[in-house]
Amino acid sequence: MRLFRVLSLSLAMYLLTFSSGLLARPYAGVSGLAAAADSAVTAGTNPAGMARFQERTMRGELVLVQSESEWEGQLGEGNREVTSDDSTTIVVPSGYLIQPINEQFSFGFTVLGFGYSDDFGDWPGQYFIESYESISISAYPSLSYRINDKWSVAGSLALNYASFTQERAVANLLDPGFKDGSSELETDGFDVGFGLSTLYEISDRTRIGLVYNSELDPTQDGEARFRGLGPNTEMALEKSGFLGADVEVKSTSPQSLLAGIYHEFENDHSLVVDLAWSDFSSFELSEYYFDGEQLAANEATWQDIWALSAAYTWPLNERWMLSAGGMYVSSMVEDDDRIFMLRMDEMWGLGFAGEWQWTDERAVEINLSYLTIGDAPIESPSIPLLGSATGEYTQRDIFILRVAVNFGGL
Repeated sequence: MRLFRVLSLSLAMYLLTFSSGLLARPYAGVSGLAAAADSAVTAGTNPAGMARFQERTMRGELVLVQSESEWEGQLGEGNREVTSDDSTTIVVPSGYLIQPINEQFSFGFTVLGFGYSDDFGDWPGQYFIESYESISISAYPSLSYRINDKWSVAGSLALNYASFTQERAVANLLDPGFKDGSSELETDGFDVGFGLSTLYEISDRTRIGLVYNSELDPTQDGEARFRGLGPNTEMALEKSGFLGADVEVKSTSPQSLLAGIYHEFENDHSLVVDLAWSDFSSFELSEYYFDGEQLAANEATWQDIWALSAAYTWPLNERWMLSAGGMYVSSMVEDDDRIFMLRMDEMWGLGFAGEWQWTDERAVEINLSYLTIGDAPIESPSIPLLGSATGEYTQRDIFILRVAVNFGGL
């Protein structure tokens, strides 16, 4: 069932990143963000860890996210019975750079982007959505400072650009005999946030990290275009202010806090544990404004998210490192408060990773992760022109393959 998949996938990407799901190395895909600080990825996860590097270090990464889900229930005008199996793939490229400036300062830069689109064709949810395209590009410049041999701090900026295009059918309810018209919404926008982080090295084998990322309140501006409207429907939309209106889409991505510990045992095995919190009670779904007037109030109720992840890493030989780990993310909504446009539940995951030390300064990493988002019963009230949604999502699985190449070292 692909309705509002764009929102669910965007949120899933946020949760995976927030809960150490996409950016660790080589810690089984689900841990190591806060305190590992042993590859260029720390420029994007805990920039304070850049103080540990003595030479330029880089990393290129490609992540493939495959989502699977099943829906069974009623959908749309007339409450038609719909059963659907769906599969979606997202590709996320990213790059990381750490450049030491002197003994105290290091500069870092992270860039990542992802985009996805879909055309649903002839299906019962055409008044919700027929097709969409979403593109997001983010850059994170950062600067670290080493206070002493044990303690370092850092600050970073989050520079985010996003664009979104959506098409859906418009019912010509006021013009009997007319086929459905269509609407196209195009918006884009830019937003800036910040991050603060610290790393404390208790010993050569043990360190702890703490990372704060600020709330983001992006606003996308654009316009909505309508085609194929009957004269009465067009007149009604014009009187309501939708026709030719300037569109603003406002949302809120919550602030988050991440803490972690890294410990290396005497046999070169290591353990990483991350604990994360996100202020999801302040999360806001996209709110649409036409010429400054809000289309509909967002009355959804969310709760804060907690995430716990851990991974164990061990050397197979001089060239190979292996890792296995797991993660848990609490649900941001109670079953009674869940709505169709945000149908997430608690998340569980397992990951396995291997790193091959190609040369002394080059390494290749392969990381496989599996996550399940849980079943989600939905009972969404009827929306004019769109209808209602009542049913349940089941067998909602996410598979992640990450391939990365590291250049340089500590």
